[in-house]
Amino acid sequence: MLVTGLLLLVAAFYLHKQVKKYFFSIPFFLFAIALTGVGIFPGNIVPYHGICALLTFTMGGLSAITSFKIISGPLRYISIVFGFIALVILFTANNFIPVIGDGGTERWVAYPVVLWLTGFGGYLLNEKQ
Repeated sequence: MLVTGLLLLVAAFYLHKQVKKYFFSIPFFLFAIALTGVGIFPGNIVPYHGICALLTFTMGGLSAITSFKIISGPLRYISIVFGFIALVILFTANNFIPVIGDGGTERWVAYPVVLWLTGFGGYLLNEKQ
């Protein structure tokens, strides 16, 4: 998580220089900082790990949703769906924990963000300048 967060910080800097959309850049930058915090503070470091994890999940979902401003094609709509799924599950987690447990709920929040980030990276690699 630490390495991924640091790499996303670098990516956030260069993405902002390229697209200049604060609507996307701010949540993406906060997502990168929070992900770095998750790497710095392991799960037994209370409350810092929990705060960083909540910020990571929230900003990851918001980054996925706000990326529609800089993405074209079908990925634009898929990003919105992934972000929406992550945020809805995150903020209604109490309804899902009894059914799928803590780990299952966390995966339903984290996996859409990871899938969006993978697709977003692929999109940026393929973008014609």
